[in-house]
Amino acid sequence: MPVSPGPSSALERLVTVTRSGGYAGKAATVAVKGDGSWTRLDGRLRPAGTGKLPADREARLRAALGRADLARLPRFPTGGPKVFDGFVYTFVQGGYEVTVAQESLTPALLAVLAELPPFEADPQR
Repeated sequence: MPVSPGPSSALERLVTVTRSGGYAGKAATVAVKGDGSWTRLDGRLRPAGTGKLPADREARLRAALGRADLARLPRFPTGGPKVFDGFVYTFVQGGYEVTVAQESLTPALLAVLAELPPFEADPQR
């Protein structure tokens, strides 16, 4: 007997964003689950931090993802002047993947980035 899908699980992935490039050519990934918990991975995909978004920030992230509407974006959007040594971001959500150079980030994708935990650990901690 087939199992019908239930409501979205808190453990399901809400969004994964990988940032690569930049002057040093580093990569880092932030994965946020449906309950707001997140994991940061370094360029070798080793855990480099964890945490949980406050409820209001999680709500803002969900709203930003809705406005970004990855399903309607081209897989590789282009535009804007070339930024040498700039970052490239790959957003993965709900079966959709979009890879964007920093000069081509839309305001909606910038809003998603603003609500994510940092890609690098705070050296002050």
